[in-house]
Amino acid sequence: MAQNHRLPMMAREFLREIAKIVNFEMQDPRMKMVTITKVEPAPDVKTAKVYFSMIADEKARAEAVRALQDARNFIRAQLRARMKSVRYIPELMFKFDQSIEGSIRISKLIDKVAAEREEAEAARKEGEKVE
Repeated sequence: MAQNHRLPMMAREFLREIAKIVNFEMQDPRMKMVTITKVEPAPDVKTAKVYFSMIADEKARAEAVRALQDARNFIRAQLRARMKSVRYIPELMFKFDQSIEGSIRISKLIDKVAAEREEAEAARKEGEKVE
């Protein structure tokens, strides 16, 4: 039970350190433009899902997942060296964070509806002037 209140703090710490490692220490070109967005450690901290986002096509995303999976032992070793207060460094599983992509899609739809509404309003006003 004492572990549960520490989980969010550990998740933030893992996020900060993994982001530093990926952004500043990895030289793999497949990981350019990768942003670590969230880390969800399991309650027992044996595993952690590491979510990332990037603006790229499906092929580039798949390559980034592969690169991150290939580098997970390096990333764990770096975490072990940096996070002395953590007893166990979890196995890392990398997943693409689709929530950001969904937010972008929703934002574009809202912009489209707003533009259509403006056009309709302008057309209505133009119709009123003619009468």
